[in-house]
Amino acid sequence: MLLGALIDAGANHKPIQETWQLIPKYYPKCKSIQLETTEVLKHGFRARRAVSKISEDSSEVHAESMIEATEKIATSSQMSAEAVAFARNSVKTLVEVESGLHGVSMKQTHLHEVGSTDTLADILGVASACDSLGIFDGEIYSTPVAVGGGTVNFSHGKLAVPAPAVLEILTRNRVPVIGGPEPTELATPTGVSMLVNLVDAFLEQYPPIVPERTGYGAGNLDLPTAPNILRVVIGQSLEPNLNRDSAQVLETNLDDLPGEMLGHAIQRILDSGAKDVWVTSAQFKKNRPGHILHAICDPQDTERIAELIIEETGTLGVRYQEYTRFTLNREIRTIKVRIHEKTFDVRIKTATTASGRVIKTKPEFDDIHTIAETLAIPARTVAELVTQEAQKQIERKTGETRPLA
Repeated sequence: MLLGALIDAGANHKPIQETWQLIPKYYPKCKSIQLETTEVLKHGFRARRAVSKISEDSSEVHAESMIEATEKIATSSQMSAEAVAFARNSVKTLVEVESGLHGVSMKQTHLHEVGSTDTLADILGVASACDSLGIFDGEIYSTPVAVGGGTVNFSHGKLAVPAPAVLEILTRNRVPVIGGPEPTELATPTGVSMLVNLVDAFLEQYPPIVPERTGYGAGNLDLPTAPNILRVVIGQSLEPNLNRDSAQVLETNLDDLPGEMLGHAIQRILDSGAKDVWVTSAQFKKNRPGHILHAICDPQDTERIAELIIEETGTLGVRYQEYTRFTLNREIRTIKVRIHEKTFDVRIKTATTASGRVIKTKPEFDDIHTIAETLAIPARTVAELVTQEAQKQIERKTGETRPLA
């Protein structure tokens, strides 16, 4: 469905088919493969179905064999480095989860459904299609994954949807999900393996964009109440001057920690790499006054900083939530400032848009304090003089003349 949607959005067939032709060469299970696309109607909506016509034998495949084949095919193709990395990581995600679910090493892992040529065709086809559309050069977002419902039959029997491999991949990558809207399997292991290696962030709603192209990919199933289609939207961001990333906000309630210990904990958390830490007053059960400790950190640091908060405060738990945020580029540079016939080096923090427009500049207060102590004048006066000099230097460099905060 993803491949069909990308082709429907304008991806070139030729590089996809050229990449697919390498599969029989490096994946012995596959004898031949051909791409066919057709337009179909799903509940009255037009969509494109991408079909892989495959001839393959029924032999089982080891996980390592699929990894090796993916590496050889991807590096032998004309795909970009980003597309090769996507294909490599998607297959690795898939086989690592299969290995973990069965409690065996990679060498002992036999692939059943995911060992079919279809899996390689899907991943390599999507990699080539994304390359064709220049998707790896932009930011990629997804809404929460609809996993469906009911049960699914596969080589290990009948299990509830989502299938174990799907649920494990979603769990490891903290992907938001929703049930339904149909009582059948709507998310497959291969599909979510590609999604988690393709998407920069999962959003509840569309980001602010101007849509330019859309593509609709059709699935094989005909669902009772909904069109079985996947939609891809390609467009230009409305926020070209802002960066977008994710940050975790951690919180914990504290009602029995002395002020000195709280201050020490805040400093430890900051020193550990948190982006910011602050405290708000609160009132808890039994009318006890206390504080809520907040910390912002990068997603990969969440568990480490949560452990530090527990260690330093003795709290019994830390809650957290991921936020998507817009940010400016930040830079610290040193300028020379002459005050009262003396020259000082002052560090200046500068915030700029992606296009280089300066939004804010601020001198480092430690340097302001040093100058104020040296010259025995108010720090406020030093800050004003330094800011004026920084403004002049920025104007000479960029031509901007508006006041900087």
